[in-house]
Parts: sequence; C-alpha cells; structure tokens
Amino acid sequence: MRFLGSLHIAVAILLLTIGVGLYADIRNEQMHEQNLRIQTGLERMVRLNQSLTSVMSTAVIEKNSLRAASYNSLHTKLEATMQEVQALTQHMTLAGEILALRDEQRALRAQESQVFVHMRDEQWDTAYKALLGGDYVMALKIYEINSESAVGALTIELANIARQQAQLRQVTLLLRLAAVVLLLWAGWRYSRRLQAELAEQVRLRGEVTAANEALEEKVRLRTAELQAANSQLETLSTTDGLTGLANRRRFDKYWAEEWQRALRQATPLAVIMMDVDHFKTYNDHYGHQQGDDCLRRVGEVLRATVRRAGELAARYGGEEFVVVMPGASLTQAQETAESILAAIRAEQMPHASSPVASVVTISLGVAAGTPSPAGDRAHMLNEADVALYDAKHQGRNRVVLSCQG
Repeated sequence: MRFLGSLHIAVAILLLTIGVGLYADIRNEQMHEQNLRIQTGLERMVRLNQSLTSVMSTAVIEKNSLRAASYNSLHTKLEATMQEVQALTQHMTLAGEILALRDEQRALRAQESQVFVHMRDEQWDTAYKALLGGDYVMALKIYEINSESAVGALTIELANIARQQAQLRQVTLLLRLAAVVLLLWAGWRYSRRLQAELAEQVRLRGEVTAANEALEEKVRLRTAELQAANSQLETLSTTDGLTGLANRRRFDKYWAEEWQRALRQATPLAVIMMDVDHFKTYNDHYGHQQGDDCLRRVGEVLRATVRRAGELAARYGGEEFVVVMPGASLTQAQETAESILAAIRAEQMPHASSPVASVVTISLGVAAGTPSPAGDRAHMLNEADVALYDAKHQGRNRVVLSCQG
C-alpha cells in the first residue's frame, strides 16, 4: 500500500531527525562545557604565571630567596593546568597556539632558572637585571598577549561550531515538519480504509462472540476438571503413599519456607529427627509386609501426637521420620519428642529381634534455635541428625538434644 510506504518513510525521517537533533544538542552541551574548562584553564595559566613572576620579583627585590619558596608548587600547578588545556584542545585548531604558549612558558621558566642560580650565588644585581631586564619582560608580555589571543581564537572557533549546530537543528526541524505532514496524510488514508472495514469487522465480531461464549463455557468446565485433578495430583505428589504423612519433597519445601519465615520474624524453630530402632532386623524377622504395617502405625502415632498448628510430620526416607515445629523452643521440642517416644512404646508392637526392647522403639534427635542471616537451614538439620546418631550410640530408645541448641 502506498500510504503505508509513506508512513514508514515519515517514521524513518522522524527517527533520523530526532537522533540528529539529540546529537546536536548533546554536542553543543559538550562544546559549552569544554569551552568553560578551556577558558578556566587559560585564565588559571595566566594567574599562575603572574604568581610565579611575582614570587621571583619579590625574592629578587627583597634579596631574600625564602620569598621564592612557593615557586616549585606554583610551577607544578602551572604544568598540570597546561597539560589539561592541551588535552582539551588537541582536536581543535587552537591546539597549535596552545603548544606555542607552552614553548613560551618553558622559555620563561628557563630564564627564571638562571635567576635562581644568581640568587643561590647571592648575585642579586645580576639576578635583578636577568629578571627585570628587557628580554624577560618582553617574553612575559608576549606570553600574556598570546594567552589573550588564544582566548579570542577559542571564542571564535566555538562560535563557528555553535552556528553550524544551529543550522543543523534548523534542517532537522524542517525535516520533522515534512515528516509530520506525511504522517497526517498517511493517517487520513488509513482512517478511510478503517471505516471501510469497520462494517465487516462488526459482522465478524458477532460471530466470534457467539463462538467465544461457547468456547469459554467449554474451557470453564475443562478448567474446573483440571483444577480438581491438579489439586488431587498435588496432594498425591506431596504425600507419602505408605504412611499418609508428608513426603520428603513436601518436607524440603516446608522446611525452607518456615526457615525463611522464622528468619524474617526472628522467631525460634525446632526440628526432630527420628529413626525406628533396628528396623532392618524387624523386616528380616517379620517380613516386609509387616514392616510396612509398622511404618504405617508410626505414621498414625505421629499424626496423633503432632497436632499443633503449623507443625508438620513427614517421612524423611525409609524408616526415618522428621517433625518441623515453628515457634517451638528446645524444651518444647523435647517435650514433643518424649511424647512421641512414649506413644510408640505404648503401641506395644512386638520386636523379637531387637536388642533394645521386646517392642518397637525409636531414637530421636532434637535441634532448635532462632535462624540468623549467617545461619544455614541445612546446619540445623545436621544438628538434629547428629543428636539422632548420639541417641543410637547411647543405646537407642531415647531422646537426645543437640549440644548446639
């Protein structure tokens, strides 16, 4: 379509002119800033040179070399300023004049070095003639005149650049106006086409609306079915199929969430790790079916014992179980662990092959604390696991607290 081609051309012109205009504005601002820095540097050079001459003159007139003690620091500042101005003007036509100024300045410093020699030898009359004689004064005047000329040349050069930037902005403005006119024409043509297509769109919209309503109803019914299936799947994916407790996946997620909550709220958190004593020999003696029944009864005990809001009992793996107790201190976690231990004993599940007792028993390790940003949730689990190992080492069928609690 011709009007679409015109639209693309107009947009391209607008983007191009906006880019050129921004470049011109940025360049103008940079040149203005550079101008200020160069002018400041030139003025500082003149002042420092005058200060050097004044220091030398005062020392010679008063015949006191101590009055020239600040000469070296002033000279260092002058050299640094000259280097800065030279760097700022290296791409300008002014660069040659700055180099000439630097050569003249070095010639002045060379003459001043001779004056220093005479001062050191206390040849004050000779120093006076060398400093205030015709050659030095003439060189100083030429340097000052050339400095003023450099400032004038800088002003002229920047004025020319500013004029070029202004012309560039005028050209971009005209191009923008042309692009706007082209956009208006293309927009008018496009609106006519839209009006022609509007009636057809209204007709199609009615058909689409009817089809969408039917489709939305089907989607709603299907979504409800999927949500129910997902909810059931989520429950199955986080539940241990044998004991009905939360599985390891659910525990890992819950433990991470509760650790972060306790960290934010600075509240205590406790964990109990437990293991059925000599479960392998139980399986070997009674068979795996009876072993599964044993684990189910342990799960029932945990569900009946761990009932506070927020607490979670989970099967950690094999015959290992774990309980998460948000907000619980070490003492409270110990009490819960003792209750679980007593409840398992009260089940009186026979365990003829156990060297610990004639019934099924468990060993429990308890760890608790208030999480800190420098802490690690895996470390607290490890503390509970170490306490569980200590319980087994001490003879099993008992609760052992973490020494770090």
